[in-house]
This record gives sequence, structure tokens and C-alpha cells, in this order.
Amino acid sequence: MRIRIILCTIAVLSLIAVNGKAQNKSKAEIGINGGLSYYLGDANSTLFKNQELAYGVIYRQKLNPRFAIHANWNYTKVKGSKELYNGTLIEFSNPVNVIDLCLEFNFFDLETKKYKPMSRSFSPFLYAGLGYSWYDYEGDPQNSSTIPFGVGFKWIATSRLNLNIMWTHRLFMSDMLEGNTRLNNLAGLNGSNIFNQDLLSSLTIGITFNIWNEGCDCHRNY
Repeated sequence: MRIRIILCTIAVLSLIAVNGKAQNKSKAEIGINGGLSYYLGDANSTLFKNQELAYGVIYRQKLNPRFAIHANWNYTKVKGSKELYNGTLIEFSNPVNVIDLCLEFNFFDLETKKYKPMSRSFSPFLYAGLGYSWYDYEGDPQNSSTIPFGVGFKWIATSRLNLNIMWTHRLFMSDMLEGNTRLNNLAGLNGSNIFNQDLLSSLTIGITFNIWNEGCDCHRNY
């Protein structure tokens, strides 16, 4: 139900902005995103298992048609269950907040200029950076640094509106996302391999609006 509300909101905002005719080039974007998340850790090793709603806000600063920097806040939950060696079943549902700061690389020049052969109104892109997260662990606040990275797709829908899809992975510098000490380090591998830490992933659809316009970069006869 909640994901339907997010998708309906994105659709309505798209219709509102679809008639935008501004000719200025924007320096930045701001918007919202929503989708599903899952985690890989001590209690789960299967992709897309125990999916939870994820949503947040994003700010994107455009450096040039190929590069941008985005700051992103997202909220979700880590949820699941695990049966211990003694047969005890432990269920958990732990809220998680994350903040990412990433550099983006577009495969095409993301701008609508007919006189530029490599310019496109759409582009796949890669991104990576640094992040920070906070969540509960046995009822106490806990925080961790993260390494976010992912792949996405951008589309300039109108002169004011942009749509994007992002598949983000966040490698935590901790192994406590479940929020339960009995589920921490079940395999006894903590500290031996950085990739044994928890991984939180999300697949989201986002809508952003152009802000901070700069002067028209026009070309004669176009």
C-alpha cells in the first residue's frame, strides 16, 4: 500500500511538470525517491529476500554533463528471522537511517542539445562515495560509516522534471544491523574480512526538480 502511494505521487508530480518550457540550464536538482530494500548479513544471504519499504530525499549538484555529486538520505528497516543452532527462532525488525555522498558518472552527456552528438536526454550512470548510518542495537543507538555504490538510469522528462532509477548497495563497517546480539557474528568471521560486514541494498524510483537555473547556453540555428 505504501509503495503504491509513492508511485502515485511520482506520477502526479510528473503530470504537473510535463508542460514545462523553460530554456535555462539548471545547476542542481532536488527530489524524492521510494522503493524497496533488502539486506545481506548474519540472518540472510539471499538477494531481494525480506524486502522492506525504503524512501528518502536527494540533492544532486551538476558539475558538467558527465559528472555530478549527490547527497541522499534514506530510511528503511532491516527485517527477518534466523534459527540458531539450538533451534531458537529469533525475529527482528530494525529501523535504519542512511546518508550518502556520492560522485556520479554519466555514460552520455546528459543534456538536450541537438548540436552535440554525444548529448542525450537519458543516460545510465555509476556512482560511489562515502556514507553514514544510525540504527538501534539492543535498544541503544548505534552508528556506522558506510561505502555506498551502485548503478542507475536518468531521464530528462521535461525542462523542469527528471526521473531516475537507482540500485544502491551500502557496505557497512559493522555487523550489527539486525539489532540483536545473538545474531551478531554467527559464523565467527568478524574482523577477518571487510566483506563479511552487513550489506544494505535498495532499488528505488525517484523524481527530481531542476533548481538554480543558469543562463541559456544556446546555439545559433538550433
